[in-house]
Formats: sequence, structure tokens, C-alpha cells
Amino acid sequence: MSRCGMHKSRMPHARPGVPSVRLAVPLTIDALAAIPRWSDLRTLALAGSVRGDTLGAWGDNLVARFGVDALARVRARVPATVAALPRALGDRDRVPVFAQLLLTEAIVDECLGGDILTLYTLLVADTRAGLGRIRLALLRTLGAAGALRLGPRTFRQVHERGDHTVQIEGRRADLAFHGNPLFGHPTWRVLQLFATQLVLELAGSPSVLAADGPGDDAFHIRADWGQR
Repeated sequence: MSRCGMHKSRMPHARPGVPSVRLAVPLTIDALAAIPRWSDLRTLALAGSVRGDTLGAWGDNLVARFGVDALARVRARVPATVAALPRALGDRDRVPVFAQLLLTEAIVDECLGGDILTLYTLLVADTRAGLGRIRLALLRTLGAAGALRLGPRTFRQVHERGDHTVQIEGRRADLAFHGNPLFGHPTWRVLQLFATQLVLELAGSPSVLAADGPGDDAFHIRADWGQR
């Protein structure tokens, strides 16, 4: 038990140069969450950085929910370079890609009883608070398709490596990530599915999601917000 007290159809035609997304073996979020983690050493070997707001006010939020002692315990679980990160990071900060992953896993283990699926509710609350009422209203105005179309541009700002493309047909979107070993990381894949689900939920279009990991450096997501 955690000491923090919590437990838990036809494919659209691909544009030239854009990989066509085909989900060979569709995976649900539960199936992704059940995939064994990488070792810390393997995660630490990932190169590159991501924008600091992928972590945001991670330490402040942790203290607000679980107390200062929880922050100390989480920091004790990660390498010193990760433990030394500020409690709050913004879009002008850069952190190693492994920092987001190791901190997420430490928080899940220390405060969420090892169940990464319970993290989603916290991400929704933190994102709503961080965006504020005006930006949340703008997101709803954009709608599901409009919000997802912004993904590749945002991706290039957040990540140093790899490519992200989006294909939209009607009320379905196919998201593809290629060209970075990060995209094979089990925890990153869960977080990316969470991020897609979160964007669609905040845009007012809860969706049915499925995913596929076609290679060590690729990840695909299909979102269908036309299902009832």
C-alpha cells in the first residue's frame, strides 16, 4: 500500500510523405498500463529533452495533495539529477526526456499505489487549473478536430526528436509518432494516450481510443469521437 493513502474500417488515404496509420493489434489503455516498465538504466539512456511544462508544477501539486513528506519520498526514488529539478517548470524550461518518465513512475509508485491509471484524474484537474477558463473555452471552440490538428506544431515545440502527424476523417483521427526511441517507452505511451484523451475531453468530445506500437521507435493512436 502506498504511504500517500491512494489506490488506486476504411483507412483514410495518406498524404504523400505521411505514414499511413494501421493498428495491427489495437491496445486499450488498460493493456498499455499492464506492459512491464523499462529499467531505470534503459530509461536513463534515452537522449534528448522535452519542454518543462510536460511536468509543470509537479512538485507543488504533489505537496498540495499529499504533503511535503511525499515530495521528499518521490525525490528519494529518482536519480539526483532528476531529484534536483525545481518543483515547478514552465514552457521556457527544458528537462531530459527521462526526467518526465522517472518522476511519473516515482509518483505513481509512492502516491498512487502503483496504479498509473489513477493518474489521469489528477492530470485532468491540474490541466484545467493550468489552462484557466478562457483557454478552456477556446479549446471547446476549436473542437476535437481543431485541437488535434494543433498537435504536430506543439509536438515540435516540446520534443527535440521524432515526428508526429495527424490524419482526420470525419469524427475519427489517426495520430502517428515516428523516429524516436522515446516512443517505445511504456510509460510515455500511457502518458501520450492520456494526453490525447484529455485534449478530446476538454474539447467536449470524449472519445474511444485504441493504440498500437508498431516498432521500437513508433506509436499510433486512433481516436473515434463518433461512437456512442
